[in-house]
Amino acid sequence: MEIEEFRETKIPVVEIFNSISGEGISAGEVVTFVRVAGCNLRCSYCDTEYSYERNGEDVSWMLPEEIVEQVSEFGSQKVICTGGEPLEVKYPKRYLPLYLAVKGFAVRIETNGSCPLYNNQEFRSFLTDSLLAQINYTVDVKCPSSGMFEYDLLGENVERLDSKDELKFVVGSQEDIEYAEDIIDNYKEILAAEGVVVNFSPVSGELPPAYLVDYLTAKEEYFNNNGLKVRLSLQIHKIIWPEETRGV
Repeated sequence: MEIEEFRETKIPVVEIFNSISGEGISAGEVVTFVRVAGCNLRCSYCDTEYSYERNGEDVSWMLPEEIVEQVSEFGSQKVICTGGEPLEVKYPKRYLPLYLAVKGFAVRIETNGSCPLYNNQEFRSFLTDSLLAQINYTVDVKCPSSGMFEYDLLGENVERLDSKDELKFVVGSQEDIEYAEDIIDNYKEILAAEGVVVNFSPVSGELPPAYLVDYLTAKEEYFNNNGLKVRLSLQIHKIIWPEETRGV
């Protein structure tokens, strides 16, 4: 899709709000969230089921410039595009992060890892070389307890990541941890060479954070020896507010 066509296309948006980033590389930073509607996966631990459907009761269909205007009202230059799934192919919402970058925002895309990251043609349809750095990724790698691990596209996507990007393993069991360990081992050379950050995040109510701390400390020598950046990521927004709170 070219940018001229995109400007005239309405996007399904669930919510736009300003808050702190709750996890990962950007944890604690003030950012504006744009949550688009529609998701191709149904993870067992999903905490945003209200964004599943493109035509849900909470969805507003907005032109890209209307989204930009609402985001601009918050005064933040950092935006997180999330969902739902923002990178679903064959839907115009896929290009919203690129359009926001065109408008001068630094955009992080939270993707469930089942959709391809942008290719060069998509970038060139929207962005100049000077704006490419405005797009960063947080890529989920689905573990077995999610029920969705067979949809993962890491093999296709990993070579498009760099030091501003991160992989996220949401783990709810020892099986998940071992699965994540195998994935990291398979891709350790490229993860180390590109400086990609790897985050382990426990499923709320399923795996105590201290359990992951014990695991990460036990594996620290392996991570260091392989030049890997691995860390624990807690959802601090769920520590600050009740888990069911929206718009935070």
